[in-house]
Amino acid sequence: MFINQINEKIALKLPSKNDAQDLLALIDEDRQELSKWLPWAKTTLAVSDEANFLQYGIEKMAQVDFWFAIILVNGEPAGMIDLHDFQHDHFRCQIGYWLASRFQGQGVMHLSVSAIAAIAFNELHLNRLEILADSRNKKSRNVAERCDFDQDAILKQYAFYNGQFRDMVLYSKLNS
Repeated sequence: MFINQINEKIALKLPSKNDAQDLLALIDEDRQELSKWLPWAKTTLAVSDEANFLQYGIEKMAQVDFWFAIILVNGEPAGMIDLHDFQHDHFRCQIGYWLASRFQGQGVMHLSVSAIAAIAFNELHLNRLEILADSRNKKSRNVAERCDFDQDAILKQYAFYNGQFRDMVLYSKLNS
């Protein structure tokens, strides 16, 4: 089992299907808040839903088209972080993340994004990382900005979820 210890409190752990129950419990805790920004939170309702996602992620990792980890705080699952939408010809991908509310405001996501950026740049040899955040999602936007991602653009009506078009803010960070 791979664990990347970020500090004495925070670590990243590669998931297995056995993590589905704990992750679903976290989603259940914050389902209403998560579903404001992440449409999958409305449809991940059973352990089997989460287990299927974890299996999908494991298979995509084997194809080097996805990378994901469970964020652990003091050994307890706190959320997830991933690299997705790989554009191998252009050496770039996007970062996605979510964190249970009881772990927010402690610098957990800042450290997790910094750690995954180091993995992306140093181990996966990517040149550009992107974060897309709903323009109204202040917490997600703050993470990008605290991690020194540059705001590149506001993409008008870029995404459609929860019955409406959403403006998304595109952030990027280069391997320099």
